Amino acid sequence: MVDFMSELDVFFHPKSIAIIGASDTLKFGFATTKYLLDSKFKTFPVNIKKKEIHGHKAYKNIKDIPEEIELAIILIGNEYVLQAVKDCVKKGVKGIIIEAAGFAETGVEKYITIEKEIAQIAKEAGIRIIGPNCIGVTDFNNQFSSADMDFDKAIKGRIAIIAQSGVLGNIFVDWATDKGIGFSKTITIGNKVDVDEIDLLEYLNKDPETAVISLYLEATKRGKQFIKMLKKMEKPVLILKNGKSEIGSKAVNSHTGSMAGNDKIYDAVIKQTPGIFRVKNFYEMFNIAQVFATQPLPKGKNIAVITGSGSLGALACDEIEKQGLNLAKLSEHTISLIKSTIPNWVSIGGTIDLGPSLFETFEPSIKVIFEDKNVDSLLYIFSVPRWPLQMMGSMATKWAKHQFDLIKELTQKFNKPCVCVCFGSGWTFDFLRKAASLSNSEVNIPIMSRIKHAIIAFKMMYEFNQKLNKDLQ
Repeated sequence: MVDFMSELDVFFHPKSIAIIGASDTLKFGFATTKYLLDSKFKTFPVNIKKKEIHGHKAYKNIKDIPEEIELAIILIGNEYVLQAVKDCVKKGVKGIIIEAAGFAETGVEKYITIEKEIAQIAKEAGIRIIGPNCIGVTDFNNQFSSADMDFDKAIKGRIAIIAQSGVLGNIFVDWATDKGIGFSKTITIGNKVDVDEIDLLEYLNKDPETAVISLYLEATKRGKQFIKMLKKMEKPVLILKNGKSEIGSKAVNSHTGSMAGNDKIYDAVIKQTPGIFRVKNFYEMFNIAQVFATQPLPKGKNIAVITGSGSLGALACDEIEKQGLNLAKLSEHTISLIKSTIPNWVSIGGTIDLGPSLFETFEPSIKVIFEDKNVDSLLYIFSVPRWPLQMMGSMATKWAKHQFDLIKELTQKFNKPCVCVCFGSGWTFDFLRKAASLSNSEVNIPIMSRIKHAIIAFKMMYEFNQKLNKDLQ
């Protein structure tokens, strides 16, 4: 029997690759072809019309390649895909990524039939297929990609994405890179003729490079197996499920040829499965995933809030209560230590509002807050306007770097999570993110623009920690 991990590993660590429909002209497949031919991965271009592509000998058919091929990437038009799959079977490949679109999602009987035939061929031949109607996979650790990926800008991290979509996988990465969010693997599965979200959840559950899995799901074809797999997951899974409305459900069907199913069933299953969480949108998904991927799990529900704005602190308190968490009640010892280092006009009520004294009082305050045994998580709301930061120039950058170095040190020392919420302009957000990235520490502090997402992340992480403790009993 084939080991499951090695069976799907061909999509992430292929020893040899054939690109069927390889291109050296500016059209679909050009960037993938050029990247792989110039990469460390042994790659052979297949093109029926050309003898050479990007300086590499091209073959008319995958069967003409004189070496063994593990993975085939199919970029040709839908009319020719079925024959290409048959040629791959004869060649003895282990995996196929079909990026071509125009199958069941069209609603045309001819192409629905072709997709079914491809599925049957895969089953009979024992070949694993991702797609069609997708851009395949990207592994950010070894830098293999069947998509158009710019590894010079993309950030390596511990978040994996499974997306029942095509180019959305690249859009995720493009957006997240701007926010300082990093990934381990991204996989787009399209119409799911063979490999589906269940297979990939099982694979990623054992993947040492992945800490949290985010799943964009339109529908699942294997409902019972999907529920069983969710219950087996040892890692947190964040699910964004669309097709809630009738209009959305119709859009799903025309996008990947899947029936969306009853949304209430999905909702109930997710709510009843510890460690599996439903999110409302992509921003929430990746902000929360970043906290899971970079921060220790909180041991309790008590959140301390340190801010430069009392109003924002009050809004955070409202959200903390709404999520069923607690505003940390600092010990008398902690309060006295903070008061000994801050001006008498600084507010220490429910939250620690340092106001304009932030530059001088942040360091001594945050140290004693982390030390307080009544604190399980810390929310830092940064609300300094752009102009004083610009006026301070390099001094501001040096100060911001130092505060993030300190936060990283404290999160490790006390094993408590911290999230920074930036309330301000895009310039201020970029300033903070760049300052945080200057640190040599491998620890990352999530920086986001939404207080609500930070608090929901603390809630989900606490619940996941409860699940882990229960599993150990």
